[in-house]
Amino acid sequence: MVGNYELIQFADACWQDVFDKVKDAAVYIDHAATECLHWYKGDKAYLSLINAGAHSVHELAMYNFQYVKVQGTTKAVIIITSIDPAFYQRTLNLIIQKNSFDQCTIVCAVHHSILQYTSIFPDENENSYEKLKENILNWMTSETNNSQKPFVEVIFRPIFVAPITRNVFVAPPLEKLMPPINGEITDDYQINVNYFVSSLHSFFTHFNVKEDIYTIGKFSEYVGDKLENLSVAIERRKRLTGQSGVTLILMDRTLDLYTATKNNTECILSRILCTLPHLPNHNNDVAVSMSSLCPDLEDSPLSMTVPGCIATDDIDKIKLLITKKQKDVLLTLNKWLFEMSPSDMQSPKARFSTRVTAHSLEKLVHKIRDSESIDNMAKFSKQLQIIIAVIQTLKSDKTAQLDLLVSLEKLILQNVAVCRDSTSVLSQISNIIKMRHSRGIDMENLLVLLIHIYSLAGTEIHFPPQQEDQLKCALTDAIFEDIQEFNENVPTHEVSVYQQTLLLLGITDESAARDSAVRITKEIIDVLHAVARQRQNLKDYGTTITKTSPQEMAQCFSIIERLFNDLLHHTKPEIKDLQRKNSSLISAGFSLLLKGRATHHPTDNPWIIIYVLGGITAEEAKIVEEISLQRNDIPQITLAGCKLLNPMDVTDTILLSNVNI
Repeated sequence: MVGNYELIQFADACWQDVFDKVKDAAVYIDHAATECLHWYKGDKAYLSLINAGAHSVHELAMYNFQYVKVQGTTKAVIIITSIDPAFYQRTLNLIIQKNSFDQCTIVCAVHHSILQYTSIFPDENENSYEKLKENILNWMTSETNNSQKPFVEVIFRPIFVAPITRNVFVAPPLEKLMPPINGEITDDYQINVNYFVSSLHSFFTHFNVKEDIYTIGKFSEYVGDKLENLSVAIERRKRLTGQSGVTLILMDRTLDLYTATKNNTECILSRILCTLPHLPNHNNDVAVSMSSLCPDLEDSPLSMTVPGCIATDDIDKIKLLITKKQKDVLLTLNKWLFEMSPSDMQSPKARFSTRVTAHSLEKLVHKIRDSESIDNMAKFSKQLQIIIAVIQTLKSDKTAQLDLLVSLEKLILQNVAVCRDSTSVLSQISNIIKMRHSRGIDMENLLVLLIHIYSLAGTEIHFPPQQEDQLKCALTDAIFEDIQEFNENVPTHEVSVYQQTLLLLGITDESAARDSAVRITKEIIDVLHAVARQRQNLKDYGTTITKTSPQEMAQCFSIIERLFNDLLHHTKPEIKDLQRKNSSLISAGFSLLLKGRATHHPTDNPWIIIYVLGGITAEEAKIVEEISLQRNDIPQITLAGCKLLNPMDVTDTILLSNVNI
């Protein structure tokens, strides 16, 4: 590849100053910053702070009222990525009230020009950092009897990148940037967009590059305009005129929800994300139960168990989960287990077996557990965590449901492709909703399937009105039944967003429950119609289904995959849906003279970043990794988004968040 821009270098620059500050300090770190550090240090976030000299490490959360007085230090370092002024006002005040700090360093990921921490009647020159510093000094002075003035500093470090691989990163502090399905850009969206473009400016400043901005989608166009017109970004681009740049392509996730809701079983990472629960307070890593490494005694309570995870500082290990087929992954994990097992267990026949299953791996794990010392298992801790994650995924009770969903998705694709407007898909789904308990499919996954269907169909395929009426009746009855069931039997296990939504209604009356079910169904159908309209203005990527001949099976390719194919094609075809932001009126005039065709191609730069507003999938990460491995004659390609998505995330963000309780 042409470029050589390392994500890890940017993370190094952000975190090294933090490590220099934490010696002998009580460190408070919020969830998003923790997640960035977690992926940067390969699951060693806590140890990295302790090894840098931190006295102790504490969770920073607005509603954490368990803060206790720190003993043994009067120094605090607070690492914060929130853009909410109330978070600073309440949480920092609470921490300082509980302690007697005389030194306090705030490491803020939000630039002072973006953070709206001001007085009630601010003047135009007021600096949010200075105001925050002033308030903290007042809080510290009131809590200490020391006559010496406390030391307070607020420093800016753009902590927002969590590197998954060399070519893929996510941005945990910006997880709210899913494009609005109704197109309405609220004040909250505007604030988060300002935060995002400021962070991108810092990112490009570090690499000393100027960006050429391209967009696909209305929300991306809005974000691109914000970055294009950001005053400090304009100055940076002027300063770097003539130097090599970076192509930034912003894309709306909502244009391609059929990919995000696909239950992919070919990519092991995708299957892991669909199966295992998230690590507490994380959006991109999973919690792996490590109980199989414990003696066969009574199980410990979940609250007493420290989970494993899949984040690692060894890029090859995470790439294995992204790029390799299930059979190859199992063979590699089998090899790992034999390499860590004692010599008397290393049977050459078993080591080079071509038939490896989750059950055979589990047996090997138990043998190692029973024969190896704790120290030796600790040496291979990360490998064991990944192995157990794969075992738990493939042996999960969810496997049968996932396999059924995959088969339904395949049938839906062929049905819609062949029958078009006369498709009976909605009737079939309505029947499945009615029989969901006997079919072993929960309501959450059926809602995912509905988003998948409507995004797949778009505005090209029109479902018969009588079938939509049938769907409405089935949804209303199902939601009504679930409201009654949840009221009678409140779930004691982990509660899904769907269950939370119905429980928060607080309805016990049967008539009110029926009315609520009707209303919620209408809102769901309205959102599904909005999902179908997302691509209506696209020219190249408006159609999702490819069927070259009646004899061939229909196929559906993600927009990301099609975009890469078009970008890297040797003929460099014009991509009509890719809108370039013109950095000046002169260049805009030239574009008009050339009838809109850009003279500059996205691949003319040595680095291409595709940022999907709303998140990326493991399957899309796989595409990037494979292209980067296979092609040496192309620019460096980076794929990014606010989070690694699983299908349930889409339902929660797109559908259930738009239901009015």
